[in-house]
Amino acid sequence: MDKGIRKKQSFTGLGLVFGTALGAGLSLIITGNVLWSGIGTAAGLIIGAAIDSHVNKKNKDQNMD
Repeated sequence: MDKGIRKKQSFTGLGLVFGTALGAGLSLIITGNVLWSGIGTAAGLIIGAAIDSHVNKKNKDQNMD
């Protein structure tokens, strides 16, 4: 197996999954229903996309050097 090949990790997907889980869990604890899990989904999606963008920009800058 070639160690030079790295598996690309999608922080957008991870943010979506963990944001939904965290939002649903906190919503269930605080309010007793999971209707607010959409807020967690949106927050996870935004944060994950921002991390993906930052990592891609960082990798692109390193490849130019």
